[in-house]
Amino acid sequence: MRNLVDKWFKRLIIINIILVFIVVIAGSVVRVTDSGMGCPDWPKCFGAYIPPTSEDQVTWHEGEDFFEGQMIIHEEKLYNAKKDLTASTSFNSAEWEEFTKHGYATYNPVHTWIEFINRLATVALGFPVMAMFALSLFYWKDRRARTYLSFAVVFLVGFQAWLGKLVVESNLKGQTITLHMIGVFAIFGVLLILLDKARRTHGETTFPDSKFKLWSSISLYVTVLMVVIGTQVREQIDAIAKTTADRSLWIDQVDWMFLTHRTLIYVIVAINGYLLYQAFKNNWYKSRWIMIAVIIIAEAVVGIILAHYGFPKAAQPLHLLLSTILFALQFDLLIQLRAPKAIAYGS
Repeated sequence: MRNLVDKWFKRLIIINIILVFIVVIAGSVVRVTDSGMGCPDWPKCFGAYIPPTSEDQVTWHEGEDFFEGQMIIHEEKLYNAKKDLTASTSFNSAEWEEFTKHGYATYNPVHTWIEFINRLATVALGFPVMAMFALSLFYWKDRRARTYLSFAVVFLVGFQAWLGKLVVESNLKGQTITLHMIGVFAIFGVLLILLDKARRTHGETTFPDSKFKLWSSISLYVTVLMVVIGTQVREQIDAIAKTTADRSLWIDQVDWMFLTHRTLIYVIVAINGYLLYQAFKNNWYKSRWIMIAVIIIAEAVVGIILAHYGFPKAAQPLHLLLSTILFALQFDLLIQLRAPKAIAYGS
């Protein structure tokens, strides 16, 4: 029985890690296409579980039936039906409640469905997360940390859903979006710790010294800082895009944050170049450092394309995905480096 539990517990961890990556990609597509307000309410979309497919469904019409909670756009304002009703010959404000959490009252079917698919991806993540937590209860007697960590994932996913609600209600306020990204990294971190506990086997290998561990930690911290500042740069770009259509002019209008973000990638290249050299010199996790080096190079190339070629939309989700992969690789490796003994699978 325990072997079966161990097998499926590890599988669920991996499934959850993959799904978090999918959620990151979906969220990035939402951001790039400006679809964040495609659904103006949360958790429903225009008051429905299945979003509208045409503008007629969110517009008041004489003689049309509306269900309780249904959202419409009327005179550039959002309204929810107070009860099931059939519209009379004129709009009766007594039958409708104005939605006042924000003033965004626009319907775009493409944006609506992109945002809806993003929400579905988050919902899809919830099921294996709950299954993982349920399975972790089998470890309560002898490996209780797995249960605590699994509950932490449940909590963090729920917290992310709550943040998603705040993002919508604040009309994509910058700080909530940045916090949203930090929450994703926290979920990755806990899942990777769980994966380490589920797969750990000890063996004989050369183990890195404390200096190598220290610089590996610094590299991870710099990566997180770079991503956080990168989200701030992206928020500035979003604001600039609303006033300047010429993409080639965007980068010149960003403040010191872009210079800081760009400088940090140089710092990351330098630190990881040193770590890569030490890894090959001492036979320390060489294959992992090669993967990290490849991701850093790809991230730098995509960053150059964004900065010098007018922020092409296809490059933006890739930039975020590469940053997330880099964080996951560095965090997972740091877990192994800080293990009490050498871990055979990491060599």
